Amino acid sequence: MKGVTRIGSAAGILGVLAMTACSNPGAGGDSGPPGTAEATVQAKELTVWTNSADPESIRNVYERFGEKYGVRMNIVEVAADGFENQVQTKWASGDRPDILEYHATSAFWALNPARNMVDLSSMPYVAKSGDLYQQVGVYRGKVYAAVTQSPGLFGIFYNKKVLDEAGLRAPETYDDLSRICSVLKAKDPAVNPLWESGGSQWPTQILGGILYISSAQKRDDWAQKVMDKKAVFDDRNGPFVAGATAYDRLRKDGCFNKDATTATFEASVRSVADGSSAMIALGSDLSPLNQEFGGDTDKTDATIGFAAVSAHGPVATWAPNVSGTWYVPKSGDARRQSTALAFIKYATGEGYQQYIDESKTAPLLSGFAEPSGVQGLQQQITAAYKRNSALAFNTDLVGFSDRFPTYTTGILSGQETPQGVGKKAQTAFEQGAKAAGLPGW
Repeated sequence: MKGVTRIGSAAGILGVLAMTACSNPGAGGDSGPPGTAEATVQAKELTVWTNSADPESIRNVYERFGEKYGVRMNIVEVAADGFENQVQTKWASGDRPDILEYHATSAFWALNPARNMVDLSSMPYVAKSGDLYQQVGVYRGKVYAAVTQSPGLFGIFYNKKVLDEAGLRAPETYDDLSRICSVLKAKDPAVNPLWESGGSQWPTQILGGILYISSAQKRDDWAQKVMDKKAVFDDRNGPFVAGATAYDRLRKDGCFNKDATTATFEASVRSVADGSSAMIALGSDLSPLNQEFGGDTDKTDATIGFAAVSAHGPVATWAPNVSGTWYVPKSGDARRQSTALAFIKYATGEGYQQYIDESKTAPLLSGFAEPSGVQGLQQQITAAYKRNSALAFNTDLVGFSDRFPTYTTGILSGQETPQGVGKKAQTAFEQGAKAAGLPGW
């Protein structure tokens, strides 16, 4: 790719080609937020940390910016498995990129944004994002994230043919998941009712609680009650223990693949695509599914469906996407920081429409046109989000959120109990809330 150096998490440089010099995107006196360097291209090279699972549409934003403004973009791909731990470990060692792609949830608070990140509150994209930054990408009233993708949805992706042949409908509740499991085991024991990816660990939190609790989030804003000390994780009658119990029941009923504790996320996508598994719980980044069908979106649409599932009905669970969510770390180099801000301005301004057109996703920022030819599965997901949705409960539960996948993987292996996990979760959150200085803690 022209103007881009791709550095994989376990690979060297894949290629560096010539660059083309152009004018600055900040020319004309449009500067960045007060107290920051101006958003003008001053450096000829930037280092970017990205998630290796990014779709090509995100990668192309780096390439186009680099080509247009004569900036070599050194792309360091951090493996999707263990992404958060790897970023935090590198960060703790003092290593810093010029642009960081990362979560807009409370996970970024661990990077000490007030000290280490540039405040982006005054950049134009913030005003074009509605009330998004009242919920995500913000720390102590200041916006540090530039979120460019529409929210990602968590739900059940299922093989249409497998369910149809068994006379089953898409699930809406955890009781439905149990019923589908029972029917499939009786009718076709060769098919895994649900694939779980304990080897990758992070997917287990989706079915292990995120989906289940979305109805409590929609009804009561349960996570806020936890932060306000009006609810606790280890309440025997609360939604967290109930969700962990429902997950444990699926395990005990033999609903998962036999290698669930060691299997990987990549294998899960392949399994539901070829019909050897009926369902997986994942986020709505469609690129892995499309890749399994050679990029043939029509074939993907014909094979795969999406279902919003919670404890009490089809409540879609959303969270800000990691892909296309960027931060500008304070680098100490004014020229590189200015250029990083220029990239944010480009990605949320003149380069945004082309990105939306390529990604075939609804624009998050106002003033941009809907893309044409949106994939059918994506339309199904967007409809679920608009119809009935809630922010993922673990979005801002500091201390707990980082450990959540460890707890659910422990339940999957049978080494943890729902009540025991509830107690650990409450302790972890209390410690995290005090460390983060949450009000009342």
